[in-house]
Amino acid sequence: MVVPVTGRVPVVGRAVSPAADATPRRPLVVEIVGPAGSGKTALLRTLHRDPRIRAGLRIERARHLFELIAHTTAFAPAALALLGEGRGPFWPGLRHFVRLRTFPQAIARAAAEGPGLILLDEGPVFSLGRLSVFQRANHGADRLARHWHAELNRWANLLDGVVWIDAADSVLAERIRTRRKEHRIKSGTDTEVTSFLNRYRVAYREIMGVLAASGRVRVVEIDTARVTTEQLAERVMGEFGQMGLARDAS
Repeated sequence: MVVPVTGRVPVVGRAVSPAADATPRRPLVVEIVGPAGSGKTALLRTLHRDPRIRAGLRIERARHLFELIAHTTAFAPAALALLGEGRGPFWPGLRHFVRLRTFPQAIARAAAEGPGLILLDEGPVFSLGRLSVFQRANHGADRLARHWHAELNRWANLLDGVVWIDAADSVLAERIRTRRKEHRIKSGTDTEVTSFLNRYRVAYREIMGVLAASGRVRVVEIDTARVTTEQLAERVMGEFGQMGLARDAS
């Protein structure tokens, strides 16, 4: 059963659940999550310099073809719910459900490379959030909602940590408008930007609240408004140490 969310995830870097074992025998699995403009891309690029961190895990369609087919079939009831109940775009929704089921196999293969930390970008929290925002998959008690909640509970046993990075709406809006990267709200008004960002925040906070309440996943939130990328990376590496990432022997 999903643990009900009773409040917001604490802010500005406070851990909201206990750390994993100090010396894990397998790689830690951590996801970096943040709204547009939070600095996630630059942070991931900086963290990837550390040899203990394996980032950029992706579902390769050719390599995982049979798993993708199997899980697509298994999610036929959820697919029918997506089609029959008008729960937003069908194929993007189905794709995120399939990714949620296929990621564990990709993580297991990466874990075979040895200890350290597997850093996910657009991992399970991202997919659950997209399903919540665009398919409203977290609402109700139908087959789609049951699948969504089952996946959330399953990932509460697979993730070791989530690092949520965020900043004030005005900061995020300025970053989105001034960077080269295109975004759907780049030319939006302040009201449109705030509405867009808050839709994702609400979805992510529900997910992170359940993960934190599991007692197993360490969830941390960091404000990126007044820190450089290097300072942010140093702070995040400190959080990884609290989760159990061994110190670099060098």
